Amino acid sequence: MNSAVKLALAGAMSIASVSGVALAQTAEPMVDTTTMTNSTTMATEGVNIVRLDSLDNDQNRSEHTRLSQLANSSESMTEAQALISSDPAVAQALEAESVQATNVFHVEEAANGGKIVYVK
Repeated sequence: MNSAVKLALAGAMSIASVSGVALAQTAEPMVDTTTMTNSTTMATEGVNIVRLDSLDNDQNRSEHTRLSQLANSSESMTEAQALISSDPAVAQALEAESVQATNVFHVEEAANGGKIVYVK
């Protein structure tokens, strides 16, 4: 009888774990993944604002290092400021997220034609 109970319990546990995975794959996310205002990315009409400190982790270490060097480059800051003044969509996105233009140090064009704006 002891082995029958163990077999039934093992079967119930395996079914429960499989159904949990299936449920997790179909469930809607509980958070808005398009806008993260805490420290990562804020999206506004084709403009993504990325905070440098959000890349300071093991997964994005090389990107953080590359961008930190650009953040200390006066040439990069000058280029970014020129782009902000010539692109009203970028300026509007920064204003909408209460980001001062003087904190922008680099702007890249995204694959979809939008802009990725890096800020300190």
